[in-house]
Amino acid sequence: MGRRPRIHYPGAVYHALDRGVEKRAIFLDRCDYEAFLKILLRVVGETGAALFAYCLMPNHFHLAIQVGPVPLAYIMQRILTSYAITFNVRYGRTGHLFEGRHTAIPCLDDRYLLNLIRYIQLNPVRAKLVAHAEDWPWSSRVPLELPELDPDFDPWPKIADRPTLIRPRIEITTLDEIGAKISSATGFEAVEMRSGTKKIEVVHAKALFAREGIRNGHRIREIAAWLQTAPGSVGYYLRKNSTDLRA
Repeated sequence: MGRRPRIHYPGAVYHALDRGVEKRAIFLDRCDYEAFLKILLRVVGETGAALFAYCLMPNHFHLAIQVGPVPLAYIMQRILTSYAITFNVRYGRTGHLFEGRHTAIPCLDDRYLLNLIRYIQLNPVRAKLVAHAEDWPWSSRVPLELPELDPDFDPWPKIADRPTLIRPRIEITTLDEIGAKISSATGFEAVEMRSGTKKIEVVHAKALFAREGIRNGHRIREIAAWLQTAPGSVGYYLRKNSTDLRA
């Protein structure tokens, strides 16, 4: 049985969260937290979304996020895929980093959203990582001059009234379009990037293609298929110290 589609409509606000597979840590040091935040803020900006609050914990994270025309599922795919690759490359690991599909709960009124923001900010306090929410460096640390958290607040409510599902047409940059962009920037045609040559300039072009593919939410296997190479080779290209594409 296939997965149920996510609810989407422009302007919808969600409590989005995910955690490490088997509850393992997904942030091991400052560099990991900073890498995730960089990806998060970049993708939010590029997709027209807005963050009301966020909190990164050692083995999970919470977002209060409002989407624009781009569905949350696509936004989360880009964030999670980009960070998982960054994490795996850094620590020389393979396999899944996150535990299955992310959770997304629509916020259907302002009172719920205010409670959610406070709930997110107080996560480090409840986990006894800090004494005060403002002391945790890996959260939005929204001023807590909000109403006191409702003692009956449940971030996992049963939602009876769901907005109508809308499936907008989303413009996603295809791998062929990315290939054309890289060709224009480097001067190497697709046939050259798909060849087995080890010329430094062509490998550089492949690395740019791989990184741009990941940035646009494509999977490593899709990128490997386009380049006519193995997924492991794409991992190698992603580890190359290439500059970002500027075209």
